[in-house]
Amino acid sequence: MTLTSRLSKSCLAIVTVLASASAFAEGANFEGPDSVENTIAAQKGEQKHWRENLADKGFTFGADYFALGLASPNGATGDDVSASSGVARLYGQWNLVGRDSGNTGSLIWKIEHRHAYSDYAPKDFSGITFQSPDNIGYVGMIAPAFNDQGFRVTDLNWKQKINGGRGTIQFGWQDVTNSVDTYALASPWTGFTNLAFSTGSGAMGLPDDGILALSAGHMIGDNFYVVAGIADANGKSDDIFDGFDTAFGSDASYFTTLELGWTASQEQIYTENFHVTLWHMDEGSRHSLSSSTLPDGTVIGGESGQGINFSYSTFLTPQLMPFIRGGFSEGDVALYDTSISVGFGYFGLGAPKNNLGFAINWAETNSDTLQAFADDDQVTAELYYNMQFGDHFQLTPDVQFIHNPAMSNEDTALVFGVRGRVFF
Repeated sequence: MTLTSRLSKSCLAIVTVLASASAFAEGANFEGPDSVENTIAAQKGEQKHWRENLADKGFTFGADYFALGLASPNGATGDDVSASSGVARLYGQWNLVGRDSGNTGSLIWKIEHRHAYSDYAPKDFSGITFQSPDNIGYVGMIAPAFNDQGFRVTDLNWKQKINGGRGTIQFGWQDVTNSVDTYALASPWTGFTNLAFSTGSGAMGLPDDGILALSAGHMIGDNFYVVAGIADANGKSDDIFDGFDTAFGSDASYFTTLELGWTASQEQIYTENFHVTLWHMDEGSRHSLSSSTLPDGTVIGGESGQGINFSYSTFLTPQLMPFIRGGFSEGDVALYDTSISVGFGYFGLGAPKNNLGFAINWAETNSDTLQAFADDDQVTAELYYNMQFGDHFQLTPDVQFIHNPAMSNEDTALVFGVRGRVFF
C-alpha cells in the first residue's frame, strides 16, 4: 500500500473520530513524559526570570546532559563486563500561532549528541545487537537510548492543537514513543532503564525515534481518547533528510499504530490510564530481526510484524502507582512474542522530587527468529531510585536481575547501573 493511500485512510479515521467527539478537556496533551512540552513543564519550577519572560511570549526551551554506566559480573561467557556513555540534549517549543484561541500551533525541536565513553555503548550491553563482546547475553534492550550515534535530530515537527485545544495533530520528524503506549514511568531518562518496562514492553517493533511521521490524538467524551499515527519505518534520526527518500520511495515501509484508551481525566492521561494499542510494521524494514542493511542503505529481506499491547496504571494512594503492562506479537519484528510486566512507582519517597520504581517482567522470545539460537523465555526485575539534589541535578542508582538470559552461559545476570542528569 502506498504512503498516499495509507495517509488517506489514517486521516479519514482520525477526522471521523474528531467529528464525533464531544465534552473534551481543554488543551489535550496525548504525549508521554519524554515529549518536549512535558519535559520543559517538569522543569518549570527551576526556570529563571528571563526564561519565564520568554515563556510568556511563547518560547520555551531546555537543555540537559546524561551519563550512564552499567556493569555486571555475569557476562555471557562468565566474565566481568561494563559499558558507559553520555547524551547531550537541547530542546524547545515555540508557540507561533493561535496562542489566545486555544488552537495553538507550535514548532517543536530536539537536537542530541549521543556518545560512548567505553569501547561499546550501553545499547550493545545486552547482546542482542551482536556488536559488543562485553555483553550479558540477554534478549532485550538495556538503555537503548544510550548509543554512540553522534549528532541527531529527534524532533523537528509542527504540533497543531485543534477544536479550541481539544485535540492535537503533529507532522514532521517525531519520536513516536512520545505518543505510543506511554505511561508515567516509560522514560529511559528518568524512569526504568530496561525496554521491557518502557514503550512496547519489548513486544512491539519500534522504528528510530526521529523519523517522518503524522500522528493525532483526541478525547472522546470526558474519559476516552484515541491516538493514531503513521511513520517511516526506515527513517534514520542521524540523517533526517534521507527520510524524503525512505518515506516516499517505491520500497518504503511504514509503522502504523492505533490506540484507544480511558483516563480519569485528561490531566491524568498517563497516570490514571488504561489503553490498548494496535501496531503494524511493514515488511522490508531495517528493524526486522531477519533483515540486513547494505552500506548504501538498501534493506535486504525482513518480514512484517504486528501485535497488540495493553497498559493499566492507577494511583492507590497519592504516592503509590501500581501498573500492569504487556503485549503479544507475531512476525519477526518484536523481540518478544509475549511480554508481561507488573510493578509500581512510588513518588515523593524521601523527598518531594524523588521517586522509586520496581517491576518484574516475564517474556517469551521471538519464535520466528531468536529461538533458533536462544532460550525461549526470560524473567527480568529492575529497581531504581531517582533522586534530585537541588534544582539542576538528578542521580539514579539502578539494579537489574535477569533469570535465564537467553544467549548466555550463565543462569542469571546481575546488572548494576547509575545514571546522572544535569538539566537547565
